[in-house]
Amino acid sequence: MRKPDAPRRGRPPAGPERDVRGALLEAARELFLQRGFAGVSVRQLAASAGVNPAMVKYYFDDKRGLYAAMLQEVIGPLAERIDAMMAAPDGDSPDLPGFLGDYMRTVAAHPWLPALILRDVLAPDGQFRTRFVADFAGRVAPRAAELARRGIQQGRMRKDLDPRLTVISMLSLGLWPFLAMPVLKEALKLQPDGKSVEALIEHTVRLFAAATAVEASK
Repeated sequence: MRKPDAPRRGRPPAGPERDVRGALLEAARELFLQRGFAGVSVRQLAASAGVNPAMVKYYFDDKRGLYAAMLQEVIGPLAERIDAMMAAPDGDSPDLPGFLGDYMRTVAAHPWLPALILRDVLAPDGQFRTRFVADFAGRVAPRAAELARRGIQQGRMRKDLDPRLTVISMLSLGLWPFLAMPVLKEALKLQPDGKSVEALIEHTVRLFAAATAVEASK
């Protein structure tokens, strides 16, 4: 009688056989949205993905690492956009309205994101707040404030603006409509389809650009 194969060690098999990492990320989006960070165990994540719990440790170290990777896939490109804007020559105008548009389109494309941020980051007992600040907010917000300061110094944005408060307003404008959409679509009879969402984004970008422009202070 043939003996069963011994468990494989080391890296999981490559190729189309199974995207273990992708399956875990998909399971994370579903379970974390339903139950929150604290309400999901590594075993539950692995079972939902159809893999061994050891794969969580292999790919992400632990549950926090998996949660961070889930957010990195979405928010990472925004952080890279900010980094690229920071690296631009000082004479270039920082395109904060353009960044706001990218930010809103990112949120719109991942409707699970606002609920997760509200529950696990913004709530007083948010289980992921410290890691979120270290990995994302602590990287994006200060750089955005520096870009606002640069725009003010260049005379391209209103001189009476506080760069840090400008960033708070920008991020609030970008996130709040999606947090409130379940209520607003009923109260204001909105249809949150692709065309309406894009109109909302363009409207918000124009509003922010007009409010921060030099002409607005005259």
